[in-house]
Amino acid sequence: MDVCFLINQLAPGGAPTLLLDIVANTDADTDIDYTVCFVEGEDTLSVDFEDAGARVLDFGGAFKFDPRALSRMARFFRREEYDILHTHLPYSQTLGRIFGRLGGIETIVSTQHSIAEHYHPLTGTLERLTRPLDTKTIAISEGVERSFTGSARQYEPGQPDQWCTIYNGVDVAGFNERVRTADTTALESQYGVDDEPTFLTVGRYVPAKSQADLVTAMTRVVDTHPDARLFIIGWGDLEDDLRAAASDRGLSANITVTGRVSPTDIHEYYALADAFVTSSTVEGLGIAGLEAMAAELPVVATAVPGLREIVTEGKTGLLVPPNAPDQLADAMMRVLRTDKLYGTNGYERAAATFDIRKTVASYHELYGELCSDVNPPMTARHD
Repeated sequence: MDVCFLINQLAPGGAPTLLLDIVANTDADTDIDYTVCFVEGEDTLSVDFEDAGARVLDFGGAFKFDPRALSRMARFFRREEYDILHTHLPYSQTLGRIFGRLGGIETIVSTQHSIAEHYHPLTGTLERLTRPLDTKTIAISEGVERSFTGSARQYEPGQPDQWCTIYNGVDVAGFNERVRTADTTALESQYGVDDEPTFLTVGRYVPAKSQADLVTAMTRVVDTHPDARLFIIGWGDLEDDLRAAASDRGLSANITVTGRVSPTDIHEYYALADAFVTSSTVEGLGIAGLEAMAAELPVVATAVPGLREIVTEGKTGLLVPPNAPDQLADAMMRVLRTDKLYGTNGYERAAATFDIRKTVASYHELYGELCSDVNPPMTARHD
């Protein structure tokens, strides 16, 4: 089976990381060949995809709807043959549906990674208008599906509806092993961390992640725990603003805005942390939260769609309203007083529900069903 992924860019982030995990966790003896196409922007993960066995193609757009990139895409889909075209993120979904159909691809699926209200009005409208071209539309969480349809269900083989939910996943056991064996000596020396209460958050520096609320929350946390530390890992336009906010509140010694951290080094930060915290106002599911559970960290999260499906209140962590720094601070201090049960429960939930192998198996099963529908087996004639 030949599967083509089409996505905006290959920067480290939720959707590209999911695709990389799908490719990397597809068994070598599975009859699936992957091509990963991206339209424009960063190509950081290209080498990782190639190392995992995928063919990578850059359409070379200098900006969105670059006519040169669109021309390359149109020629590509006229020339190449694929059993499945799997598109990700609204911009690429719109283009892939149109050019894929024009190129003769019969089976097109898309995965929605965020709630409908979070999409830019223009790209959201174009995505909605082209959605009927999908053979199947997938949501990464029930909250995402509900935002589009008003209802949600778990994916069941053979269901006839256009929509289904397949949870994102992480390599739970593998991530746990890498965290447990991580050497934090260098980080402890670099940042002067010893036994201080240490919080970790991971996410792009964009308004939807609302890390400024975490900076505000830390003001109260530090009043009670003067030596508390917070590491804000990520990348994006708000990096300098977050550092300035921490400095303005006199928290430069407590808050470290690291900037981008290599995926090979991220496990050391999870190993260093006592708890994971996220302040997002919008989240389709939350890969970093799943990683935290795999690392056996208690999770403090905002009660938004997606995160509510990850964190079980009072069992794997604590939920607070979004944009509520005071309540976020209270939960951060409360979680420090819990024993290791939250972390143990979180690991067990991640392994049971959000393991990448389960995600991959669900996608492969869906691909097989859709291809069977397009090319049904021959039946014997009885004259």
